[in-house]
Amino acid sequence: MRIRSKLLVAFILVIAVAVTVMAMSSRMYISSIFDRYVGGYREVVTEQWEYVFSSYYLAQGSWDGVENTLFGRYRGRGTLTEQGQPRGGIRSILPGERLLLADLNGQVVLDSHLEKTGSNLSPGLLESGTPLYLEDKQIGTIILQPQTSRTLQTLEKQFSRSTVLAIFWGGLFALLIGTILSLILTGQIARPLALLTSSAQKYARRDFQHRVQIKRKDEVGKLAEAFNLMAESIETNERLRNNLMADVSHDLRTPLTILRGNFEALQAGKIQVTPELLSSLYDEVIRLGRLVSDLESINLAEAGKLPLYKKQADVSALLSRAAAAFQYEADERNIKFSVEISPGISQCCLDEDRIVQVLINILANAFKFTPDEGHIVLRARMESQNLIVEIKDSGSGISAKDLPFIFDRFYKSSTGRGKGSGLGLSIAKSFIEVHGGTIRAANSPDGGSIFTFVLPSDS
Repeated sequence: MRIRSKLLVAFILVIAVAVTVMAMSSRMYISSIFDRYVGGYREVVTEQWEYVFSSYYLAQGSWDGVENTLFGRYRGRGTLTEQGQPRGGIRSILPGERLLLADLNGQVVLDSHLEKTGSNLSPGLLESGTPLYLEDKQIGTIILQPQTSRTLQTLEKQFSRSTVLAIFWGGLFALLIGTILSLILTGQIARPLALLTSSAQKYARRDFQHRVQIKRKDEVGKLAEAFNLMAESIETNERLRNNLMADVSHDLRTPLTILRGNFEALQAGKIQVTPELLSSLYDEVIRLGRLVSDLESINLAEAGKLPLYKKQADVSALLSRAAAAFQYEADERNIKFSVEISPGISQCCLDEDRIVQVLINILANAFKFTPDEGHIVLRARMESQNLIVEIKDSGSGISAKDLPFIFDRFYKSSTGRGKGSGLGLSIAKSFIEVHGGTIRAANSPDGGSIFTFVLPSDS
């Protein structure tokens, strides 16, 4: 059963239950109000007839002629029934009600329906009536009875029937309107979910460029935004994975191809073993080993299994050790290379070899993109118990396209300048994060790039 059908059934059930409860409670409440109204109405009518009959008895001293005196003018009006009783006439003054007046002996002296005059009422019927008093002396009993017939219903039943019909049609109309609104609302809920499902199926078929087109600001819209962000991340990761495979294959294939070609030539006797050849082959083996070692270091760092040998280290000596590796290149290319260490910098607890490798990797990147006669600055300072190290160069900077991916594995600048495996900055990032620090890259306002990493002094 689809979610839209489930929601529609749920809405209709809720509406039906609400309408039923409302109808039952409304009918009970209206019946209670109407019963009180009818009771009050009969009390008023009874009080009026008490006044009329008391006045007559006071004037006449008895009930003789009361029916003829009060209702005589109504006799003869209307036609007679098959039993010889008047149709209309006296009955018309009390529609749906029957008025009886009995004397002290229970004998009927007035009947609005002209049927029981002169007969005696039962004790039970007399007890249901209203005693009539004159100067604290009972002079009779008034009985007001609701009457029903095929042509005339009592006011209570007419009102009750009208109430039930009104509630029924009102409930049916409410159910119809609720069903229509439920169809609209469930469609608005189910339609974007169907789009999300369709998009997920497309992603399962590796259509990573597809995006969900839902422009809403509610929870479904936020879900669509999250889905699109996830899609962009998957697409980026897939692209980087493909690039990774291509770059790893290339970086492994090149030294292997050189080694294979030379060994095949040696076997065929086309070339002779010389110290230069052996040195070249050895360099390719070292290159392969370095690439495998770098990949292993990154995997261990990201898995949190990279062994660290921390100890209190002299930051000044650490930076000088890394800078010494590039002093010769700086002199050869007339690059102004300086090391600036703020006074009072303290020692830090860290793995010296790992941090030196971080510095060398970042400095190698800086020298690669800095032109001859440029300048590179290596700075270090303490701030809020953290060691902050900056490497600033005067190169061309990092393009906006490359900046988000500069620390990714095997990522190489879109400019295509320089050689390398594309693992140096990724290794630097992994080693810094293992120490509990952070690293970032940015472009300097006056040109070039700035790499900054922060290490807790007790990392």
